[in-house]
Amino acid sequence: MRARRGGWWRLPIALALAALALAACGHDRAPAKPAAQRAFYFWRTTFALAPAERAALTDLHVDTLYLRMFDVGWADGAPSVLGPLAIPDGAAAPPGVAVVPTVYLTNELFKQLDDAGVPALAALVAREVGVRAARLGVTPRELQLDCDWTDTTRARYFAFLTALRGAVAGGTALSATIRLHQIKYRERTGVPPVDRGMLMFYNMGTFSADPEARAIFDERSAARYLARLRDYPLPLDGALPIWSWVIHLRDGAVEGLMQSTDPAELGAVEFLRPAGPDRFEATRSTFLHGSFLRAGDILKIEVTGPAETLTAAGMLARHLAATSTPRTIALFDLSERNLARHGTESLDHVFQTAR
Repeated sequence: MRARRGGWWRLPIALALAALALAACGHDRAPAKPAAQRAFYFWRTTFALAPAERAALTDLHVDTLYLRMFDVGWADGAPSVLGPLAIPDGAAAPPGVAVVPTVYLTNELFKQLDDAGVPALAALVAREVGVRAARLGVTPRELQLDCDWTDTTRARYFAFLTALRGAVAGGTALSATIRLHQIKYRERTGVPPVDRGMLMFYNMGTFSADPEARAIFDERSAARYLARLRDYPLPLDGALPIWSWVIHLRDGAVEGLMQSTDPAELGAVEFLRPAGPDRFEATRSTFLHGSFLRAGDILKIEVTGPAETLTAAGMLARHLAATSTPRTIALFDLSERNLARHGTESLDHVFQTAR
C-alpha cells in the first residue's frame, strides 16, 4: 500500500515537470514578440527641436523621426510644392535618430493630374526631398507618402508611387500612410505598391457640434474597421494620436479647426466664457490666433489625453498581425505641448502596449 501511495503523489509532479519542460521548449521555438521601434512625427514648418523635445527622443529611446518636408497640391494648373519645411543653418537630425522624409499629397492633385504628368511629379518630389535631406545631412533609407486617396484617384496615385520608386536613390524603401477605410474597403480603394504601410489610427470620427462626438479618436468608430487588419497585404506599422485641437463652431455648424490654439489657454482668454463641458463661447467679435470669432461662436475642445492614447494602443496591438520583425509605432506629433500633456512615463507605456 505504501508503494502505491508513493507512486500516486509522484505522478502529478512528474507530469507537471514534463509540462514545464515542453513549455520551455515551445518558448525556444517561438521567440518573444520583438519590441516595436519607436517614432514621432514632426509636422511643423520649421525644423527646430526644443530642449524638451530632444530630451523626449532620448528618454523614450526613439529610433525614427518622420519629418514632414512639404505638401504637394494643385495650383495654377500644375503640381506645386506648398508649405516647404524651413531648415535653419546648422540644423541637423538628432544623433542616433533616423529621419524618414514624409510628403503629404492632396487628393485633389490626383484628380487634376493627367497620366503624362505622373513622371514629372515623381521627379519633383524626389528632387525636393533630396535637397532638404542634404541640407540636414541625412541619407534617407525610407521615404513616406501621405495621401488620402480614393477609388477614383487610386490609379494615378499608384502610378505616381511606381514612378517615384524609379526616381529615388536605389535601396530607398517606400511607405505610404493607410487610413482605416482603405483597410476595410481595400477591394475598392486598392493596396498601394509600396514596401510598408503606416496605419493612421486616428481621424476616425466626424467633426460635429455634438458635445459627445470625437473626431481624433473614437473607440466605437475604430472598432468597426479592425476586423480586416490582420490579413492586409502590406506589413503595417501604426501611428497613434497624442494631440488635441479646438473646433470652431458657428450657428451649430463646424466653421473650422484652430490647430494652433492650445485648449489649455482658453480658460484664461478674457473674451471667452465657459459654455458647458469642454466648450467656450466668444463674448465679442475678435481674432484669436488669426481666426475670426464672431460673438456667440463656440469653441469645442477635443483633448487626446493619456487614457485615450493608451486605449488606441491596446486596440491596435490586439488586431495587427503578428510579425517576427519589429514594427514601428509612431506618435503624432512631437511638440512641447503634447509632451507636457502626456508625460514621458505615459508615452513609454503607450510604446510598450502597442508593440
